Amino acid sequence: MKVLIVEDDDHKRSDLEEFVREYYDVKELLTARSFQSGIRSILGNSPDFVFLDMTMRNFDRTLTEDGGRPHPFAGREILRQMQRSRVSIPVLVVTHFDRFGEEANFVTLEELTEELSSKFSKLIGTVHYRSNVDDWKPALTELIGSHLARKDRGK
Repeated sequence: MKVLIVEDDDHKRSDLEEFVREYYDVKELLTARSFQSGIRSILGNSPDFVFLDMTMRNFDRTLTEDGGRPHPFAGREILRQMQRSRVSIPVLVVTHFDRFGEEANFVTLEELTEELSSKFSKLIGTVHYRSNVDDWKPALTELIGSHLARKDRGK
């Protein structure tokens, strides 16, 4: 299985890489660090599964570039581009945040999950990641297990 992690936070990306390697038989683990590199990697590498951050920078950060402003709904835009390109890959959103957008027009993670689930059939679900609490690991395991069980029933 080829897995892609689209995540701009180094610590969270490292935690996800460790989780994937520990619990799943992964032949290839790819990473992308921004909206743009995430889209390129999805379209160019055809992963079997994607862990997707919701809020990330538009471009990869370098020593001379800051990657641009964080985009609060970059993950949603990636899902839209996947749908437009007819890319059918299971996606699990893993996010630091439980609220998105500007104060006047913010949405909660629960509201965003409902919206994304209704629009993107390959979305497995969303998980709220917190670096100081390991409750995200069982949540990921449960969602992935449910996805695999549904997939097996569909065969």
